[in-house]
Order: sequence, then C-alpha cells, then structure tokens
Amino acid sequence: MNLIIAFLKNISLITFAAVWLILNKSYPKEIYVGNYINILHKDWVLYVSLGFVGLFNLIMIFFLRLLQNIPIEKLNIPNSSFWKENEISKGEFFKVLKAWFFTFMIAINSYSSFMLFKIWDLNTQNEVRGLSVYWIMGVAIVAIWVIFIGFRFKIRKYSIWD
Repeated sequence: MNLIIAFLKNISLITFAAVWLILNKSYPKEIYVGNYINILHKDWVLYVSLGFVGLFNLIMIFFLRLLQNIPIEKLNIPNSSFWKENEISKGEFFKVLKAWFFTFMIAINSYSSFMLFKIWDLNTQNEVRGLSVYWIMGVAIVAIWVIFIGFRFKIRKYSIWD
C-alpha cells in the first residue's frame, strides 16, 4: 500500500510540474483573482504557487522525519496502549503515519494543480467569477485529512481495509 501511495505522491508532483509548465506559457500577463480589483502579474502567481508546493512538501517530509526520530513513548497518540505495546505495533504506527503524510501531500499537490488551472480558466474566459468556492474546497480538504488522522489512530487495527 505504501508503494502505491509513494507512486501517487510522485505522480502528483509531476502533474503539478506539468500544469505549471504548460500554464507558464499560456497565462495572460495580468491575472484576475476573483475580481478586476485584484490584478496580479502572472509570474507572481506562478512562482508563489511553485514555492508553496515545494515548501509544503519539504515541511511535510521534515515533520515526518522528525516524528520518526522521536521515541514513540513520548508521542501523545489516541489508543497509545495499542500502538505502543510491541515493536510490530510501533512499526505499524509509523507506516500509518507515513501513509497519512504522503496522502496529504498528494491532496495538496493535486489541489494546487487544480487551482492553477482554475485561475487560468477564469482568466481566459474573460469572465469575472469568485474563487471562494474553490478556496472552501481547499479548507475542506485540509479539515478532512486532519480529522481523519485523529480517528484513524482510535481504530485498534493495523489496517482499516481488513
């Protein structure tokens, strides 16, 4: 399962890079974000999005490595007696944590690609529409992943698919 997730993480980064490169050539010079009052230069939008995705992925990998180096006994985990009882449980805990970090990275990378495309779509149609629905989608994605990890460790099973 972790091999599939790692593969999808790499595909999401490649997808973001492809969308970024394609849109770099076809974005108008001035980009309207939401309305005609908020006019931004195309390079600002593209490079900020590139920096956000790159920095986000680096921070997520940093926190994953940091959590893997902290002894599991010092972590506050729901159902800690189950996840800390033996070496197999500790190993499974870190597998679940790694899968969660990678799927979260996949979701944010895919959402960033979608937002770049949506901003391009709105600007090429010369139609002023708000992006608030799409921003709410981003907040919902983050909320779902944060809530999921809390519930996941409350389940006393190594795999939720069994």
